[in-house]
Amino acid sequence: MQAYTKELVHRLYALSFSDLSNQTRENAKMCVEDFVGVALAGAKKQEASIWRQYYADKATAPEATVLDGGFGKKTAEQAAALNAVAGHVLDLDDTHNASIVHLAAITVPTALALGQKLHKPGSDVLTAIVAGYEAGAKIGETINPSAYKYWHTTAVVGPFAAATVAAKLLGLTEEEMVHCFGSAGSQAAGLWEFLKTGAMTKVLHTANANLCGMRAAELARLGFTGAPEILEGERAFVKALAPEYHLERLTDFSQGLEIDRNSIKAYACCRHTHSANFCVEQMLKEQAIDPEKVVSIEDRTYHTAIETTNNPYPASPYAAKFSLQFCIAAMLVTGSLNDRVFNMDNLKNPAILRLMPKICMIDDPDINEAFRRDPSRWTHALTITMQDGTVIRGQVDYPIGDYNNAFDWEMEDRKYDMLSEGIERAPLIRDRLHRLESLRDVNDLFDFREGE
Repeated sequence: MQAYTKELVHRLYALSFSDLSNQTRENAKMCVEDFVGVALAGAKKQEASIWRQYYADKATAPEATVLDGGFGKKTAEQAAALNAVAGHVLDLDDTHNASIVHLAAITVPTALALGQKLHKPGSDVLTAIVAGYEAGAKIGETINPSAYKYWHTTAVVGPFAAATVAAKLLGLTEEEMVHCFGSAGSQAAGLWEFLKTGAMTKVLHTANANLCGMRAAELARLGFTGAPEILEGERAFVKALAPEYHLERLTDFSQGLEIDRNSIKAYACCRHTHSANFCVEQMLKEQAIDPEKVVSIEDRTYHTAIETTNNPYPASPYAAKFSLQFCIAAMLVTGSLNDRVFNMDNLKNPAILRLMPKICMIDDPDINEAFRRDPSRWTHALTITMQDGTVIRGQVDYPIGDYNNAFDWEMEDRKYDMLSEGIERAPLIRDRLHRLESLRDVNDLFDFREGE
């Protein structure tokens, strides 16, 4: 049997800052800025507040910054977990299409927390993040789309991604990193059942992934051993999770670094809805559409999108983020899909409620085939029929924010500024994130002298 785990670890272990192109460095910095902005906004949500309560009476130490606007410090593990929750709760954090993984939420919290604790330079932190993206994406592509029916990919590949980040920053040997992977893989978990009610479990997944990865790396450094074939073994990760899998993707490095194929979100909802959302947005720019005069909306798309987002009766604002019907209807009625749109008032909005039953999702064989050939292509083809017989058609393969239709720095800064509005230090942090690779100590991102 080919030693896939060891081959992947060898690649990750050898990756250095000098291997990163200027474009990759810029992409990595943009991913960090995007996550920090999303976390600053997400820290206001109830889920983040509950996690702060959870840690409130536990022993702590000022090792790493909590991204809650106050910028206090806790232990590295506590800060990583809190930031992972805040950075994922809005469903506005990035997505790697081909693997169906939110990679920032399972790499950046660990990288910033351990980087601060160990006083690492920004270049080391960026390298660790790029390596973490590589691990998470490769493993996600190996098990998907077949594993996605039951397993939340971010949750199950997250321990590997976070472990990679931690291993790089802790300076593990290559052999220790293999053992680290063994321990990380045995902790992997995260089921989709929470979607039924919109429960808070999804952010638990990201917090847990960071903690599992950090734990696996720390233990490996102390000599704790793990299964060396945790990915490809007969009773190991890949075969346990995926009815159909592609082990060869673990060691296919022909397309460059995975962080360069990462997508940033423009809408605060499930990424599987974004091509439809962008399609509606483009339609509205081209012509006025009166939601009250819509007879029907047909959305032809790929099977995974239907499995995940076909929910015409979402019971909560969070469930609405995973309802294609709500997203399309809300975009047509409100013209926006920022986080404020996902509230109980809009769940009861008569205009949205009248429109949602008119939206039909269709499993399209041609679009499915295109998705099979290119897992990064998440197509939605919409047909809107109006009362006067007018038919409006549109198709989007790559919505705004997709790496094929990417954000530039101006767009990313605008998103960050919107999310961090009212937080005094946020603009200074943004400017420092732009030059993260030049910081001698990543603590300089958040430490301010009086008057700054």
